[in-house]
Amino acid sequence: MEVSKILAEYDAMLAAGRRREAGEFLSEAADVAASEDDAAAEASLRGELTGYWRVFGEPEKSFASAERALALLEGLGLSRSAEYATALLNYATAKTAFRQIDEALALYARVEEIYEQTIAPDDYRFASLYNNMAQAVMRAGRAAEAYGYFERSLARLSPADDAAEIATCRTNMAFCLLAQRKPDEAGECLKLAEEIYASLPDDPHAASALSCRGQLEYMRGEFLRAAEYFAKSAASVKRFFGRTANYAAACRSCAKSLEAAGKPDEAAKYRALADSAGGAARGAR
Repeated sequence: MEVSKILAEYDAMLAAGRRREAGEFLSEAADVAASEDDAAAEASLRGELTGYWRVFGEPEKSFASAERALALLEGLGLSRSAEYATALLNYATAKTAFRQIDEALALYARVEEIYEQTIAPDDYRFASLYNNMAQAVMRAGRAAEAYGYFERSLARLSPADDAAEIATCRTNMAFCLLAQRKPDEAGECLKLAEEIYASLPDDPHAASALSCRGQLEYMRGEFLRAAEYFAKSAASVKRFFGRTANYAAACRSCAKSLEAAGKPDEAAKYRALADSAGGAARGAR
């Protein structure tokens, strides 16, 4: 089974907005790999499915995919390999997304231990690890600690090769600074991310930078500008991922900003969009 071709087709489906079809395609490919006893291919595909179900708000499916990938790698004798550590990283990221923070941090610690024994100190995978550790502690409300992990992640990234990752990291650092009530520092950090995203117009992660800018403008009392950025963030999330929980959150933030700006009728429209997205998500499960 040519996993690279399957993943390329899967990515193309996502980019085209064929989200449900992409998930079905990837699940079917993983099932074929299982029927053919191709453990390595199945492990790779289950790892991708871990992320797919995480993004689309299905914790049980995400966790099951991660656990299957880990079991397959263990069966291949790879439980101390970098590949296994990456599968653990995917699992921990899913745990973080669904707010099982203590379990996530324990998994991340195992990842770091394996990476230290198997990959070079400047390997980009350390950047991914520290980014994800930062996300976990940020969700636990420890913004200053999260900022430190993001700094460690940024130090492992190459400006020549990792522009999108640098933009994501800078955006996350700006969120940390906002959480610490440091809007000026956050604005400087976010500006660097926005400059990168300006050259990457189709990057789905730009929605996060738009949301961060919305938070910053709201903190500054620029409520209409905040609403504009939250609306753009919602539109971007919808374009790439559909009417997910992140879409609903952006709509709610837009509504809150419009309400603060004295635009109750427009705010009501965005609250309705948020509520309908939540209902659609529940119905799809």
